[in-house]
Amino acid sequence: MTEIADWRPGLRLLRAALRGTRAPALRVAAWSAVEAAPALASGWVLGRALDQGFLDGRPATGLAWLALLGVLYALRAAAERAVFEPLSHIVEPLRDELVRRLVHGTLYAAVHRVRAADATDVARLTGQVDAVRGIVGALLRTARPLAVTLVAALTGLAVLDPLLAALVGVPLAVAVVIFLVSMRTVIRRRQSHLAAEERVAAVTGEVLAAGRDITALGAEERAASDVEDAADASVATALAVARASAVRTPVVLLGGQLPVLLILLTGPALVQRGGVSAGAVVGAVMYVTVYLVPALELMTGSVAGYWSQLRVLSGRLAAASDAPDDPVPVPVPVPVPAPGVVAEAPREGDLEVRNLTFAYGPHAAPVLRGLDLVVPSGDHLAIVGPSGIGKSTLAGLLAGVETPLKGTVTMAGQPVRPGRVALLPQEAYVFPGTVGDNLRYLAPDLDTAALDRAVAAVGARELVARLGGYDAEVPDPAGTLSSGERQLIALARVYASPARVVVLDEATSHLDMAAEAVAETAFAARPGTLVVIAHRLTTAARARRVLLLDGERPVLGSHAELSATSPAYAALVGHWTAQAPRSPQVPQGARAGRP
Repeated sequence: MTEIADWRPGLRLLRAALRGTRAPALRVAAWSAVEAAPALASGWVLGRALDQGFLDGRPATGLAWLALLGVLYALRAAAERAVFEPLSHIVEPLRDELVRRLVHGTLYAAVHRVRAADATDVARLTGQVDAVRGIVGALLRTARPLAVTLVAALTGLAVLDPLLAALVGVPLAVAVVIFLVSMRTVIRRRQSHLAAEERVAAVTGEVLAAGRDITALGAEERAASDVEDAADASVATALAVARASAVRTPVVLLGGQLPVLLILLTGPALVQRGGVSAGAVVGAVMYVTVYLVPALELMTGSVAGYWSQLRVLSGRLAAASDAPDDPVPVPVPVPVPAPGVVAEAPREGDLEVRNLTFAYGPHAAPVLRGLDLVVPSGDHLAIVGPSGIGKSTLAGLLAGVETPLKGTVTMAGQPVRPGRVALLPQEAYVFPGTVGDNLRYLAPDLDTAALDRAVAAVGARELVARLGGYDAEVPDPAGTLSSGERQLIALARVYASPARVVVLDEATSHLDMAAEAVAETAFAARPGTLVVIAHRLTTAARARRVLLLDGERPVLGSHAELSATSPAYAALVGHWTAQAPRSPQVPQGARAGRP
């Protein structure tokens, strides 16, 4: 049987997500106190209206008491309307914070290989976060007035007559205890149901992703059977939840209807003996029938369902969003370099790769195996090799966005993390906004003079002028900018950043040769270290050193040295020469080409 998961991580997640909502919560509490006024006073006011008014032959006094009750109900209606505005200031920020934490946790898990990403991550983001938001909002609309109503009604009943309060309180307490015990079963079955729903999403996602392979292997029936089995399990767990929730009926009978019966049976005798007034008996019946019974039905119905769902969902989200906000790197001992691979004596501030092995999956052949490399501070290194050899993979490992299967990538003695190295991929991202916002993204406090220097250095001055300057809006970058122009903006953004190590992964592939030379020359002269994934002979020739990835025997040296000593590099140079464009020479200062 499935055990109930620890609810504390989910509770901690909700508390963290609700930070900053204290002010609206206090406003909700104040309006809730106003809402509770009729529940607190109604039975007592009705008893006074009967004992001191209608039953005493003074109808005007009785009507005055009832008028007071009408005023209390009017105040309650105003409070119910006013409470929705502060409730929105609690629920909407909650959703935004949950999305932020879930995205952060999912990306952290994917980058650091904590767990495999699948369709359930999408289900959590699109379904479970919205479900938690809706449930919290529903609980604030139902459980909040339910709680204040129960407390207020029981307090008013105790003030009205302690003996009648005892007749109501004892069976009510027993019913609540039975209900709370039964909730363990409901929560356990809801956990099973949620896991079954996630299984449906995961299996369906796997089948859709492997559709071509399934068709090629003739496994359509097997795939359909897997999806059908997952769906059947989800239906079975849903029925189990419904059966466990049926306990609400006996709980309402015991805690709500039985007290009414006890008051009606004992009330006449108590009135005859003079211990209880007739108005008190009627007021007690009003407390139970008007407030306690509906509150008990609400508690065992929608509130119980909301609460059990919230416990389960928040626990799942807590597990998925578990990631440090700023993980502290742990120093890792540097292993002894393996023989036969590229190695140098490291110096302080160098980017060091030791015994690096990486594979895309536990059963896949390694893309990189046992690589040792030192990139000295201030170096200009070009990484070359045939397509698919692992150049972009190595770029991701150097930037800390990929986690090695074995070995280490360190800088200044600490493992490289995303953010310490600027990685600029081939696909340049320009977001809707102003040109200046895009260029200052990695350095928000950059002044205009520094921005001018960065734009001029990479050859983007003409492009910025054409767009209208730094304050010009770019509402649709994909539609209004070419691939080369987007690369120029991304190059200027990284050039202006404080990053001391820059990795360009074919980040100039959409520029013409003249524009590419301007950008790469600027980065080579920029303080810091430059690593370039070369896709042209000119890029490799401009670098101080070249790393050739060629299977399991990488070679390191200058362009001239490798051309003279490495047949594999000579063959690659010959391939580049054969593929070189035969168009007329591009004039100096040419812009990035438009599509």
